[in-house]
Amino acid sequence: MSGELAGAADIITGAALARAVEPEAGEGRGAEKACLNCGTALIGAHCHMCGQKAHVHRTLHEFGHDILHSVLHFDGKIWRTLPLLFWKPGDLTRRYVHGERAKFVSPLALFLFSVFLTFATFNWLVPDGGASIPAPDTIESVRKEYQTDRKEIEEAIAALEAEKKAAPQADAADIERIDGKIARNRERLQKLDESQGRQLRQMEAANEQFLTEKRKIDADVARLEASLEAARKAGQPTQKLEEDLEGAKMAARVINTAAGGLQNGLDEDTEWTFTDLNFPGSGALNKAVKTAGKNPQLLLYKIQSNAYKYSWALIPISVPFVWLLFFWRRRFKMFDHAVFVTYSITFMMLLGIICAILINTGFGAIGGLLLAFYPPIHMYRQLHHAYQTSRFGAFWRMCFLSFFAMTALMLFTMLIVSLGAS
Repeated sequence: MSGELAGAADIITGAALARAVEPEAGEGRGAEKACLNCGTALIGAHCHMCGQKAHVHRTLHEFGHDILHSVLHFDGKIWRTLPLLFWKPGDLTRRYVHGERAKFVSPLALFLFSVFLTFATFNWLVPDGGASIPAPDTIESVRKEYQTDRKEIEEAIAALEAEKKAAPQADAADIERIDGKIARNRERLQKLDESQGRQLRQMEAANEQFLTEKRKIDADVARLEASLEAARKAGQPTQKLEEDLEGAKMAARVINTAAGGLQNGLDEDTEWTFTDLNFPGSGALNKAVKTAGKNPQLLLYKIQSNAYKYSWALIPISVPFVWLLFFWRRRFKMFDHAVFVTYSITFMMLLGIICAILINTGFGAIGGLLLAFYPPIHMYRQLHHAYQTSRFGAFWRMCFLSFFAMTALMLFTMLIVSLGAS
């Protein structure tokens, strides 16, 4: 229930914020002759001096209507905007850029509302923020669980065999019942050996491979260090040896991290072994990995919270990529690209909402098809009509834009993860 309430609150809050940046249009004029705010004579539905509406209300009914109006209407412009956004996004973008502003919801207002609606839908579909992430299995945890389960079954078999010896030989039915239990427990023991026993053997073999590779890399590091020292003493060039040594040391750090994670895992009672990587810009990555290892749930919460607060960053991250597709066309301004990007991102969020609902209501095939095939079609149509390109021009730009969109999303994800780890 709390998830549904939180979702409703997000929607209302998003609508209120979106309405705050969305100019009002299409509202009727009241009977007042002068502005109730500044006293200026009215000549329209709004005061031309201070901008206040000519008609104001003081009823709870109208107050409630304002809430519904913000959520559902956007002064009626939402119903003119959404059909174009979904099917004729290029026309919507071009018409808004060229001055038809009062007819449609502005890109920023619709974007803000879509952000809140997206996270409200997520909270509704996954009210607890997702299932808890179990700690990955480690050699020690698998071995301990395997030995405990095996011991329990062996003790049960021993108890049954003792019970069978103590049972009267004449009581054939009782002996048959005990034999049946013994057989079932032996079958359980066999399945346990085949599942957990095999998993343990595989993990031990993998760990042995890690250790073998580690010994090999350590030997390479020692050999390169000796060669480097000898080259320096002999006055020979050392650049190639230094590069090889640095590469070997990085490989050693990676293999140490992998082997340590396999052996020690992420249990609360065991400190996770992580060897810092050492390359330009690796500090944030090291910190993020350690944070995730110690408390993955906290990191996921912070990532979700930051994605919610900094979703607007997708716009400035994406605009330069669209500019690259038209940089030689001087008539297209950065404003045009910003409108294009904002409407495009808004559509992708709304499409994601629709597909998530379809998938969670038993129409997963339809949702999956929409999510897989319609985004490139939408990009093509928006590029073709917004910038009035040829069909081929729209197609090759759509191909590049699909790649750019993934790049922008990756950069945004890196930003959110780094903020969550900080």
